[in-house]
Amino acid sequence: MMQFDELLAVIDAPHFCAGIVLRDDRVIEAAPILRYMAAQRWTRDRVRSYCEAKGWRISVVKNDRLSH
Repeated sequence: MMQFDELLAVIDAPHFCAGIVLRDDRVIEAAPILRYMAAQRWTRDRVRSYCEAKGWRISVVKNDRLSH
């Protein structure tokens, strides 16, 4: 059985609020305004650094270890 970590986070920016889903520290799904993160499979560290540089706040909503 394969296990992986999945994380749901919300990014709060001055003009939008949007969600992203990371699996094993890579963005796999994102709101349309952030689809470039999913398309390029950004890492968790890259998202964190980018949000910090932009002055955006990122919050973890849910963090699970899933089996498949």
